[in-house]
Amino acid sequence: MATRVKIIGIGSPFGDDRLGWMAARTLQNSARTQSDAVQIEITALDRPGTALISEWNGADAVILIDAVRSGATPGTLHCLAPDRLDTGITVTSSHGLGIAAALELAQTLNELPDKLCLCGIEIDPSHTGENLSPSVQAALPSLVSQVEQLTGELFESVVMAPDVT
Repeated sequence: MATRVKIIGIGSPFGDDRLGWMAARTLQNSARTQSDAVQIEITALDRPGTALISEWNGADAVILIDAVRSGATPGTLHCLAPDRLDTGITVTSSHGLGIAAALELAQTLNELPDKLCLCGIEIDPSHTGENLSPSVQAALPSLVSQVEQLTGELFESVVMAPDVT
């Protein structure tokens, strides 16, 4: 059975919260997220809340992509393990139950994937409009590259793990 990596772009149709969707769309067209040895599924979701838990069901590794609000400079890249979300970094938007709460619930239910990472870009809180702010748009290629690299590292850590016999 092929190793399954799930990349989930989270967002909404509004401003910088579109980030997860835009990154997922870019990654779907990337040759670096294609593999014969690994099944990669890339999805864009609209404010999923606890539905994230069922979305990653069966995945060996998961990368979540979303807009981030921590007070850092807009355009700053973030890549965090689930246990780092309680450091004042929160996902921004109207996701209902946020990612941190969904991850906490998944951990309580013993439903977290073995490998999970949240990647995002610091939003511009002063930006209004339907499209990404200039700082987030400028950082998007770097985020996509970072997710591609992380996906490759996840392949190696999951696929290249020694067989236990």
